[in-house]
Order: sequence, then C-alpha cells, then structure tokens
Amino acid sequence: MSRADPEGPGRGAEAIMKAIKIIGAIFGVLGVAVAVLYLGWLSPPSGEAVCGNVARILEKEVGKKMSDKEKTECIAQAEKAPEFGRAVWVKNLKCMRDAQSSKDLETCK
Repeated sequence: MSRADPEGPGRGAEAIMKAIKIIGAIFGVLGVAVAVLYLGWLSPPSGEAVCGNVARILEKEVGKKMSDKEKTECIAQAEKAPEFGRAVWVKNLKCMRDAQSSKDLETCK
C-alpha cells in the first residue's frame, strides 16, 4: 500500500531548494553587514594621517616641529591595535585625525 505524495512528485525538493536559497540570502546579507561595519566603523585611519594632524597642530599652536623620530614613534603607536576595545581605539584615532586645535585633541580619549 503506497501513498501518493499529496503535493505531487518533486515538490519536496523544490521546497528544500527554496529554503537553501533563503538561508544563502540571509548569510549574504549578514556578510555585507559585517563588511560595512568593519569598513565603516572599525577601520582605523592611517597612522600617518593621525600623526600628521597632531604634528600640524603642535607646530601651529606651540611652534615646535615634531622630529622624524617622534613622528615614527607616533605612527607606530597609532597603528598598534589593542587586543580589546577596537571600536573605542578607532574612535579616538578618528578624533585625533579630525581635530582642529589642541582643545579638540584633549577631548580625544
């Protein structure tokens, strides 16, 4: 005694393929979201940009030019990613890169 498939032959396979496509689309959207998050919020500015701006502010407001050694140390420190707290670190670097004065730099913590 065999039962006939009420949905007809091949309908189960179509449902499985549809489910796989939906799951694939969900993973695709999640992948894009992670990429946007990383590139938009968790990607730090270059150390050169950060330290170049700090050097510019230092020279403008104090009249002291940053030496090559100090600039190299600044760049190395700016590019050293922390083990934890990456979002805060990136926020601080972006703040330092975008600062217009020493008062702006003081708010970057």
